[in-house]
Amino acid sequence: MKSNSKIKEILKRDGFVKVKNILNFNKDLKPIMKDMEFVMDCLIQKFAPKIYKNRALNYDFRKKYTYVSKLNIYDLDQYFNTRLPRDHVKKDSDYFASHSLWNLITNKKILDVVEKILGSEILSSPVQNTRIKQPEKKLPKGSVHDGLSGRTPWHQDAAVLSTHGQKFCDMVTVWIPFTKTTKNNGCMITVKEINKMGLLNHISGYKGQVEIKNSKLLDKFKPIYLQADVGDIILLHKHSIHCSLPNKSNNFRISADLRYNRAGTPSGRKPLPNFYVRSKNKKNIKIHNYKQWVALWEKAKNKCIPRKYAFKYPLPTFKHNNRDLSNLLTK
Repeated sequence: MKSNSKIKEILKRDGFVKVKNILNFNKDLKPIMKDMEFVMDCLIQKFAPKIYKNRALNYDFRKKYTYVSKLNIYDLDQYFNTRLPRDHVKKDSDYFASHSLWNLITNKKILDVVEKILGSEILSSPVQNTRIKQPEKKLPKGSVHDGLSGRTPWHQDAAVLSTHGQKFCDMVTVWIPFTKTTKNNGCMITVKEINKMGLLNHISGYKGQVEIKNSKLLDKFKPIYLQADVGDIILLHKHSIHCSLPNKSNNFRISADLRYNRAGTPSGRKPLPNFYVRSKNKKNIKIHNYKQWVALWEKAKNKCIPRKYAFKYPLPTFKHNNRDLSNLLTK
Protein backbone atom coordinates (compact mmCIF):
# COMPACT_ATOMS: atom_id res chain seq x y z
CA MET A 1 0.00 0.00 0.00
CA LYS A 2 1.34 3.40 -0.98
CA SER A 3 0.82 6.77 0.69
CA ASN A 4 -2.63 7.29 2.21
CA SER A 5 -3.00 10.42 0.07
CA LYS A 6 -3.20 8.13 -2.97
CA ILE A 7 -5.97 5.86 -1.68
CA LYS A 8 -8.74 7.58 -3.63
CA GLU A 9 -6.68 7.62 -6.82
CA ILE A 10 -5.82 3.90 -6.54
CA LEU A 11 -9.41 2.93 -5.70
CA LYS A 12 -10.76 4.80 -8.72
CA ARG A 13 -8.11 3.27 -11.00
CA ASP A 14 -8.04 -0.36 -9.82
CA GLY A 15 -11.41 -0.78 -8.08
CA PHE A 16 -9.82 -1.92 -4.82
CA VAL A 17 -7.11 -1.03 -2.33
CA LYS A 18 -5.79 -2.77 0.77
CA VAL A 19 -4.80 -0.67 3.78
CA LYS A 20 -2.71 -2.54 6.31
CA ASN A 21 -2.70 -2.48 10.11
CA ILE A 22 -5.75 -0.29 10.63
CA LEU A 23 -7.49 -2.33 13.33
CA ASN A 24 -6.44 -4.13 16.50
CA PHE A 25 -7.85 -7.64 16.91
CA ASN A 26 -8.19 -7.62 20.71
CA LYS A 27 -9.69 -4.14 20.90
CA ASP A 28 -11.76 -3.87 17.70
CA LEU A 29 -12.65 -7.38 16.51
CA LYS A 30 -12.51 -9.89 19.35
CA PRO A 31 -15.43 -8.18 21.20
CA ILE A 32 -17.63 -8.81 18.13
CA MET A 33 -16.70 -12.48 18.08
CA LYS A 34 -17.57 -12.69 21.79
CA ASP A 35 -20.97 -11.21 21.01
CA MET A 36 -21.41 -13.73 18.21
CA GLU A 37 -20.64 -16.47 20.72
CA PHE A 38 -23.27 -15.05 23.06
CA VAL A 39 -25.80 -15.39 20.22
CA MET A 40 -24.72 -19.02 19.80
CA ASP A 41 -25.30 -19.61 23.52
CA CYS A 42 -28.81 -18.17 23.21
CA LEU A 43 -29.53 -20.43 20.23
CA ILE A 44 -28.25 -23.48 22.12
CA GLN A 45 -30.50 -22.63 25.07
CA LYS A 46 -33.47 -22.27 22.74
CA PHE A 47 -32.98 -25.08 20.21
CA ALA A 48 -30.61 -27.74 21.58
CA PRO A 49 -31.93 -30.90 23.25
CA LYS A 50 -31.73 -30.52 27.01
CA ILE A 51 -29.26 -33.37 27.52
CA TYR A 52 -26.68 -31.70 25.19
CA LYS A 53 -27.00 -28.06 26.30
CA ASN A 54 -24.35 -27.92 29.03
CA ARG A 55 -21.78 -29.74 26.92
CA ALA A 56 -22.41 -27.52 23.88
CA LEU A 57 -22.20 -24.33 25.95
CA ASN A 58 -18.65 -25.27 26.94
CA TYR A 59 -17.42 -25.71 23.36
CA ASP A 60 -14.99 -23.19 21.86
CA PHE A 61 -16.18 -20.70 19.22
CA ARG A 62 -15.61 -22.92 16.20
CA LYS A 63 -17.02 -26.13 17.67
CA LYS A 64 -19.97 -24.26 19.14
CA TYR A 65 -20.95 -22.72 15.79
CA THR A 66 -20.53 -26.07 14.05
CA TYR A 67 -22.90 -27.58 16.61
CA VAL A 68 -25.43 -24.75 16.22
CA SER A 69 -25.35 -25.10 12.42
CA LYS A 70 -26.54 -28.70 12.77
CA LEU A 71 -29.65 -27.78 14.76
CA ASN A 72 -31.65 -27.02 11.60
CA ILE A 73 -32.41 -23.47 12.70
CA TYR A 74 -34.31 -21.59 9.99
CA ASP A 75 -32.18 -18.84 8.38
CA LEU A 76 -29.33 -19.32 10.86
CA ASP A 77 -27.07 -16.78 9.13
CA GLN A 78 -29.56 -14.02 9.89
CA TYR A 79 -28.85 -14.28 13.64
CA PHE A 80 -25.26 -13.19 12.94
CA ASN A 81 -25.95 -10.63 10.22
CA THR A 82 -26.11 -6.92 10.94
CA ARG A 83 -29.23 -6.03 8.99
CA LEU A 84 -32.87 -6.96 8.81
CA PRO A 85 -33.82 -10.01 6.75
CA ARG A 86 -34.56 -9.11 3.15
CA ASP A 87 -38.01 -10.75 3.18
CA HIS A 88 -40.69 -11.73 5.71
CA VAL A 89 -39.88 -8.98 8.22
CA LYS A 90 -41.79 -9.55 11.45
CA LYS A 91 -41.88 -8.07 14.94
CA ASP A 92 -39.54 -10.76 16.23
CA SER A 93 -37.14 -10.71 13.25
CA ASP A 94 -33.59 -11.07 14.56
CA TYR A 95 -30.48 -9.26 13.43
CA PHE A 96 -26.99 -8.86 14.88
CA ALA A 97 -26.70 -5.40 16.42
CA SER A 98 -24.19 -5.54 19.27
CA HIS A 99 -22.45 -2.68 21.04
CA SER A 100 -19.14 -3.97 19.71
CA LEU A 101 -20.41 -3.73 16.14
CA TRP A 102 -21.58 -0.17 16.72
CA ASN A 103 -18.02 0.60 17.89
CA LEU A 104 -16.64 -0.85 14.64
CA ILE A 105 -19.02 1.13 12.41
CA THR A 106 -18.00 4.36 14.14
CA ASN A 107 -14.31 3.42 14.49
CA LYS A 108 -12.19 6.53 14.07
CA LYS A 109 -9.38 4.74 12.21
CA ILE A 110 -11.83 3.35 9.64
CA LEU A 111 -13.52 6.72 9.20
CA ASP A 112 -10.14 8.44 8.74
CA VAL A 113 -9.53 6.19 5.71
CA VAL A 114 -13.07 6.58 4.38
CA GLU A 115 -12.77 10.35 4.63
CA LYS A 116 -9.90 10.27 2.15
CA ILE A 117 -12.36 8.84 -0.39
CA LEU A 118 -15.74 10.39 0.40
CA GLY A 119 -14.72 13.63 2.10
CA SER A 120 -15.60 14.80 5.60
CA GLU A 121 -19.39 14.35 5.37
CA ILE A 122 -19.93 10.61 5.83
CA LEU A 123 -23.08 8.52 6.35
CA SER A 124 -23.19 4.94 7.59
CA SER A 125 -24.98 2.86 4.95
CA PRO A 126 -27.49 0.14 5.91
CA VAL A 127 -25.95 -2.14 3.25
CA GLN A 128 -23.83 -4.15 5.69
CA ASN A 129 -23.09 -7.79 6.45
CA THR A 130 -21.26 -9.92 8.99
CA ARG A 131 -20.35 -13.43 7.86
CA ILE A 132 -19.22 -16.68 9.45
CA LYS A 133 -18.01 -19.07 6.76
CA GLN A 134 -17.31 -22.65 7.79
CA PRO A 135 -15.14 -25.00 5.75
CA GLU A 136 -17.20 -25.76 2.66
CA LYS A 137 -17.00 -29.50 3.27
CA LYS A 138 -19.07 -28.99 6.44
CA LEU A 139 -21.79 -26.93 4.78
CA PRO A 140 -25.19 -28.36 3.84
CA LYS A 141 -25.47 -28.66 0.05
CA GLY A 142 -28.05 -25.88 -0.01
CA SER A 143 -25.60 -23.41 1.55
CA VAL A 144 -22.55 -23.92 -0.67
CA HIS A 145 -23.56 -21.05 -2.98
CA ASP A 146 -25.16 -18.89 -0.30
CA GLY A 147 -23.24 -15.62 -0.09
CA LEU A 148 -23.36 -15.37 3.70
CA SER A 149 -22.17 -18.87 4.55
CA GLY A 150 -20.61 -20.13 1.30
CA ARG A 151 -19.33 -18.78 -2.00
CA THR A 152 -20.35 -15.33 -3.22
CA PRO A 153 -21.01 -14.92 -6.98
CA TRP A 154 -19.43 -12.25 -9.19
CA HIS A 155 -21.24 -8.97 -8.54
CA GLN A 156 -20.92 -5.22 -8.03
CA ASP A 157 -22.01 -3.66 -4.74
CA ALA A 158 -23.92 -0.87 -6.47
CA ALA A 159 -26.19 -3.52 -8.01
CA VAL A 160 -27.91 -4.28 -4.68
CA LEU A 161 -29.23 -0.75 -4.27
CA SER A 162 -32.50 0.79 -5.39
CA THR A 163 -32.58 2.15 -8.95
CA HIS A 164 -32.12 5.68 -7.55
CA GLY A 165 -29.21 4.48 -5.42
CA GLN A 166 -27.57 2.70 -8.34
CA LYS A 167 -27.46 6.00 -10.21
CA PHE A 168 -26.56 8.48 -7.50
CA CYS A 169 -25.08 6.79 -4.41
CA ASP A 170 -21.42 7.67 -3.81
CA MET A 171 -20.48 4.63 -1.75
CA VAL A 172 -17.41 2.71 -0.62
CA THR A 173 -17.23 -0.80 0.86
CA VAL A 174 -14.90 -1.48 3.78
CA TRP A 175 -14.26 -5.22 4.00
CA ILE A 176 -12.82 -6.37 7.34
CA PRO A 177 -11.31 -9.82 8.03
CA PHE A 178 -11.56 -11.19 11.58
CA THR A 179 -9.38 -14.13 10.55
CA LYS A 180 -6.40 -14.24 8.20
CA THR A 181 -7.84 -14.55 4.69
CA THR A 182 -6.13 -16.62 2.01
CA LYS A 183 -6.86 -18.39 -1.27
CA ASN A 184 -7.35 -21.60 0.69
CA ASN A 185 -10.00 -20.31 3.09
CA GLY A 186 -12.03 -18.38 0.54
CA CYS A 187 -10.68 -14.87 0.08
CA MET A 188 -12.32 -12.47 -2.33
CA ILE A 189 -11.04 -12.15 -5.86
CA THR A 190 -11.44 -9.26 -8.26
CA VAL A 191 -10.37 -8.15 -11.74
CA LYS A 192 -8.29 -5.02 -11.91
CA GLU A 193 -9.71 -1.89 -13.55
CA ILE A 194 -12.98 -3.45 -14.79
CA ASN A 195 -14.76 -1.05 -12.40
CA LYS A 196 -14.15 1.59 -15.08
CA MET A 197 -16.88 -0.05 -17.18
CA GLY A 198 -19.47 1.28 -14.72
CA LEU A 199 -22.58 -0.58 -13.60
CA LEU A 200 -23.26 -3.77 -15.55
CA ASN A 201 -26.38 -5.83 -16.20
CA HIS A 202 -27.03 -8.43 -13.50
CA ILE A 203 -29.26 -11.49 -13.18
CA SER A 204 -30.98 -13.17 -10.25
CA GLY A 205 -28.80 -16.13 -9.30
CA TYR A 206 -28.93 -18.76 -6.56
CA LYS A 207 -31.69 -17.94 -4.02
CA GLY A 208 -32.15 -14.55 -5.66
CA GLN A 209 -28.57 -13.41 -5.16
CA VAL A 210 -27.41 -10.65 -7.49
CA GLU A 211 -24.93 -11.91 -10.07
CA ILE A 212 -23.30 -10.29 -13.08
CA LYS A 213 -24.83 -11.43 -16.37
CA ASN A 214 -22.42 -13.63 -18.38
CA SER A 215 -20.06 -13.71 -15.38
CA LYS A 216 -18.32 -16.86 -16.70
CA LEU A 217 -16.53 -14.54 -19.14
CA LEU A 218 -14.50 -13.29 -16.17
CA ASP A 219 -12.82 -16.68 -15.88
CA LYS A 220 -10.45 -15.77 -18.72
CA PHE A 221 -9.03 -12.83 -16.75
CA LYS A 222 -6.17 -13.16 -14.30
CA PRO A 223 -7.77 -12.67 -10.87
CA ILE A 224 -6.40 -10.51 -8.09
CA TYR A 225 -6.53 -12.45 -4.82
CA LEU A 226 -7.56 -10.09 -2.03
CA GLN A 227 -5.72 -11.89 0.75
CA ALA A 228 -5.48 -9.99 4.01
CA ASP A 229 -4.13 -10.22 7.54
CA VAL A 230 -6.17 -9.51 10.63
CA GLY A 231 -6.03 -5.75 11.17
CA ASP A 232 -6.06 -4.93 7.45
CA ILE A 233 -9.07 -3.52 5.62
CA ILE A 234 -9.91 -3.80 1.93
CA LEU A 235 -11.73 -0.97 0.20
CA LEU A 236 -13.90 -1.69 -2.83
CA HIS A 237 -15.22 0.76 -5.42
CA LYS A 238 -19.00 0.52 -5.87
CA HIS A 239 -18.41 -0.81 -9.42
CA SER A 240 -15.66 -3.24 -8.45
CA ILE A 241 -16.38 -6.72 -9.82
CA HIS A 242 -15.67 -9.29 -7.12
CA CYS A 243 -16.67 -12.67 -5.71
CA SER A 244 -15.35 -15.07 -3.08
CA LEU A 245 -13.67 -18.43 -3.40
CA PRO A 246 -14.80 -21.59 -1.59
CA ASN A 247 -13.37 -22.15 1.88
CA LYS A 248 -11.27 -25.28 1.32
CA SER A 249 -9.48 -25.02 4.66
CA ASN A 250 -10.34 -26.65 7.98
CA ASN A 251 -10.89 -23.29 9.66
CA PHE A 252 -13.51 -20.57 9.72
CA ARG A 253 -13.37 -17.38 7.69
CA ILE A 254 -15.10 -14.53 9.54
CA SER A 255 -15.55 -11.04 8.13
CA ALA A 256 -17.68 -7.92 8.03
CA ASP A 257 -18.41 -5.66 5.11
CA LEU A 258 -19.39 -2.15 6.16
CA ARG A 259 -20.44 0.51 3.73
CA TYR A 260 -20.46 4.28 3.85
CA ASN A 261 -21.87 6.86 1.47
CA ARG A 262 -21.17 10.52 0.95
CA ALA A 263 -23.74 12.82 2.54
CA GLY A 264 -26.19 14.17 0.00
CA THR A 265 -26.29 10.90 -1.94
CA PRO A 266 -28.97 8.24 -1.37
CA SER A 267 -28.23 5.01 0.47
CA GLY A 268 -30.39 3.02 -1.94
CA ARG A 269 -32.08 1.16 0.93
CA LYS A 270 -34.93 3.27 2.32
CA PRO A 271 -36.26 3.15 5.03
CA LEU A 272 -33.24 1.41 6.60
CA PRO A 273 -30.88 3.52 8.75
CA ASN A 274 -28.57 5.89 6.90
CA PHE A 275 -27.04 8.36 9.36
CA TYR A 276 -24.05 10.66 9.84
CA VAL A 277 -20.98 9.14 11.45
CA ARG A 278 -18.71 12.09 10.62
CA SER A 279 -19.38 15.72 9.77
CA LYS A 280 -17.72 19.11 10.23
CA ASN A 281 -21.12 20.38 11.39
CA LYS A 282 -21.70 18.64 14.74
CA LYS A 283 -25.44 19.33 14.47
CA ASN A 284 -25.60 16.68 11.74
CA ILE A 285 -24.55 13.95 14.19
CA LYS A 286 -27.85 12.85 15.71
CA ILE A 287 -26.99 9.21 16.50
CA HIS A 288 -24.41 9.31 19.28
CA ASN A 289 -24.53 5.92 20.94
CA TYR A 290 -25.44 2.27 20.68
CA LYS A 291 -28.95 2.59 22.14
CA GLN A 292 -29.90 5.27 19.62
CA TRP A 293 -28.53 3.10 16.81
CA VAL A 294 -30.61 0.07 17.82
CA ALA A 295 -33.68 2.30 18.21
CA LEU A 296 -33.13 3.49 14.64
CA TRP A 297 -33.14 -0.12 13.39
CA GLU A 298 -36.25 -0.98 15.39
CA LYS A 299 -38.04 2.05 13.95
CA ALA A 300 -37.05 0.90 10.46
CA LYS A 301 -38.26 -2.63 11.24
CA ASN A 302 -41.70 -1.29 12.19
CA LYS A 303 -41.88 0.46 8.82
CA CYS A 304 -40.96 -2.75 7.01
CA ILE A 305 -43.41 -5.07 8.81
CA PRO A 306 -46.58 -3.93 6.93
CA ARG A 307 -44.93 -4.48 3.54
CA LYS A 308 -43.19 -7.69 4.84
CA TYR A 309 -39.79 -6.93 3.31
CA ALA A 310 -36.83 -4.73 4.19
CA PHE A 311 -35.43 -4.22 0.71
CA LYS A 312 -35.65 -5.54 -2.83
CA TYR A 313 -33.13 -5.99 -5.61
CA PRO A 314 -34.22 -4.03 -8.68
CA LEU A 315 -31.61 -5.67 -10.91
CA PRO A 316 -29.66 -3.36 -13.19
CA THR A 317 -31.06 -4.29 -16.59
CA PHE A 318 -30.24 -1.65 -19.16
CA LYS A 319 -32.02 -1.59 -22.51
CA HIS A 320 -30.57 -3.08 -25.70
CA ASN A 321 -27.99 -5.07 -23.68
CA ASN A 322 -25.56 -2.17 -23.92
CA ARG A 323 -24.42 -2.87 -20.35
CA ASP A 324 -23.87 -6.60 -20.82
CA LEU A 325 -20.38 -7.75 -19.93
CA SER A 326 -20.25 -9.79 -23.15
CA ASN A 327 -20.75 -6.68 -25.29
CA LEU A 328 -18.44 -4.43 -23.30
CA LEU A 329 -15.52 -6.87 -23.44
CA THR A 330 -15.61 -6.87 -27.23
CA LYS A 331 -15.38 -3.10 -27.56
